[in-house]
Amino acid sequence: MKIVKNFIPPTESTPFNPAKSIDIPAGASGHLSMNGMGGESFGVRKILPYSSHMDKVLVSARLNEDLYLFRDLQLSVVHRLFQRIDGLLAPFIIQKSNSLVFELSNTHSAGQTVNIQLIGYDHFSMAKLLSIYQDIGSPMPQPRFLYGQATINPGAVNIDMGVKAKSIDVEARRLAMSSDRPGDITASLKIYNTTIRNEVYLEQLNDEFGQFYANVPFIIGSNMPFQVYATNKGSSQANVSFLCEAYVVETSDANPLEV
Repeated sequence: MKIVKNFIPPTESTPFNPAKSIDIPAGASGHLSMNGMGGESFGVRKILPYSSHMDKVLVSARLNEDLYLFRDLQLSVVHRLFQRIDGLLAPFIIQKSNSLVFELSNTHSAGQTVNIQLIGYDHFSMAKLLSIYQDIGSPMPQPRFLYGQATINPGAVNIDMGVKAKSIDVEARRLAMSSDRPGDITASLKIYNTTIRNEVYLEQLNDEFGQFYANVPFIIGSNMPFQVYATNKGSSQANVSFLCEAYVVETSDANPLEV
């Protein structure tokens, strides 16, 4: 995977980053629809959400009408994944005259205001970035997200969070987990029959990947079993979300390069 580093937007680019808010009563749902300035395309590098109780808001993100990036996750796990990094290695693109729609559900006992801001590149910057990738003879990396959500009873051990692999090979680079009972939850990760993380607390996983990419990136093959197990060591039921930043594996990825 070839990654363009230290990209400088062209002078005609604008610093516009879309943001919207919505008030959602207790137990109710709503949505935010976001796009580039004037309906132009927009390359998203970061999703920065906020609400007073993000672990009590469930979010799904639908791109360009029909592609779900992720579904029914705690808003807090999206915040965890994006808050401390510069941005994705390459943006995903809201196409011209299309939108990125966030479907939101407030499970809290009180109303909440939810704000979501997108950080990224306008259509001028995207045109330059795509041109650079064409010049180096490489497709721009394509982000994909692996995700899962589970409700874990007290004392339950190794509950499968239902994370599904993609129909194509992807390379996992970062991950995040969240819970409304974070100090009680440990997680284990397996690819096929190989354990890659064993019984670590959510805080440890988030510390490992909060600001850094995987020390050794791992490939998750098409439709290969990728299991994320959660254990609840506490005395109360816990809701847990998992979100992984990954990229489509290209046939030329045997010779990675940063330019």
